[in-house]
Amino acid sequence: KNMSVLFAKSWAGVARASRALGSDAVRILSARRALSSGGQPAANHPWIAEVPGPKSFLPEERVLTFLAANVAAGNIDGVARDWAYVPPSQQGKGLEIVLQVHTLAGFPRTINALIKIQELGLHPEGTKYFDEVHDLAVWNKQGVETLETVYGSVSDKMRRNFKKMHPLLESILTEHIYGRVLSRPLVDLRVRELCSLAIIAGQNLPLQLVSHLRGSIRCGATREEVNTVVEQTHLAWGTAALNKAQHIRDQHWAEWAGAECEIE
Repeated sequence: KNMSVLFAKSWAGVARASRALGSDAVRILSARRALSSGGQPAANHPWIAEVPGPKSFLPEERVLTFLAANVAAGNIDGVARDWAYVPPSQQGKGLEIVLQVHTLAGFPRTINALIKIQELGLHPEGTKYFDEVHDLAVWNKQGVETLETVYGSVSDKMRRNFKKMHPLLESILTEHIYGRVLSRPLVDLRVRELCSLAIIAGQNLPLQLVSHLRGSIRCGATREEVNTVVEQTHLAWGTAALNKAQHIRDQHWAEWAGAECEIE
């Protein structure tokens, strides 16, 4: 009987402590427990059930798009939750996507997300891809090639236009964004473009949304996969953002009535 009383008091104390810590700290503790046990299966992420996608869009890929959107939206609780569904073997890819966010949503939100991930803990598997060879010539070459893959025949014109706006803007676009960051090998361009789409979809940027709708297709995504990313926009960005993204998507799908491979 005495042990039962002590047990009940202990659990009551844990409950009080949890309430005192607040929901954010509880999420951190839950995420840490999940990570220490190898993480939650990606397929169990609750957002996957909310917005079903095609079988070709793997659960671990979808989790990366959720992570990208939550980092870009500044939803740190969402980042903590998503990270629990990134297994240790995939943490390197998760970090690549978080790093990618700064190119489309800014450094502050990327930094805040990385702070949270450091709090949760990183498996050594996730950090072994940090090193790089500092080579501007290589980054420029890779950037030109990646730009051509994503933007097709308009990539050269885009670079010229950026150079007219500001000479450094074209260098940043080619060498840094598409060379140094997006050409890193751990995450393929199809997944990177779907994540870019998730980042852009909630920001009311019609021109960029159209570019990455097309870019996703050029990099190997299917229309069903692209539609799935658009349809999940509200989960990180809200209903108003979803409605705008759907409108832009529907308008331009109608204009691109031809075969996917002919989109230029």
